[in-house]
Amino acid sequence: MGPGIFTTHWKKVLGGCLGLLMAFLAVVLYYEFRSPIGRASPHERVNNLYEWEYMTFCTKQETYSADTEEINLYFRNDAPDGVVWLAAVGPSFAYDLEIWQNDGWHQMRSHTEQPRWEGKTDIVNWAGGEAELSCPVARDYGSPLPAGNYRIVIPECEHMNRARTALAVEFEVLS
Repeated sequence: MGPGIFTTHWKKVLGGCLGLLMAFLAVVLYYEFRSPIGRASPHERVNNLYEWEYMTFCTKQETYSADTEEINLYFRNDAPDGVVWLAAVGPSFAYDLEIWQNDGWHQMRSHTEQPRWEGKTDIVNWAGGEAELSCPVARDYGSPLPAGNYRIVIPECEHMNRARTALAVEFEVLS
C-alpha cells in the first residue's frame, strides 16, 4: 500500500479546508455586519380597505424607546357590516417593520423567517369589533432599533370580499 491522501497531497487538502473556512467566515461576517435596513417597501398603497373611514388602526403609544420589546397595536371596525380579515391570504399573523429614509419607506431586515404579530384572532367583527395585536419587534428585528420614523404593515387584509390591501400604522422610535 502506498502513502495515503493526507501524506502525499497534504498541502492541497489543507488549502482546500482553509478556503472553505474563509468562505464560511465571509458569509457569516456579511450577514452580521450588513445594514439592518433593506430594500424599498413593496407596500405602495396602504389603509385602502372598503369603508376605511369607519375603522381605526393605531399604536398604543406614539413614541417608543430604542430598546422596546414589542409594539402594541389596536384595530377597531365600526363598519356597518362585514368582518375584516387581518390575514386574508399568505402567512397568517404576518407583519413587516419599515423605516422612513430620505426617499421613502424601506423594509427592515428580519432575524426570523417570517415576523408574526401575536393576537387572539385575525378576524375583527363589524359594528365595534376590536382586536389588539402585539408585534414582538425585538424578537423579529433585534434590539435596539435605530431612532427614526417607523411603520408596521399588516399585508393582505380584506373587508367585504373587496380588493386586498395592506394596513399600516406609523410611530416614532427615540434613541
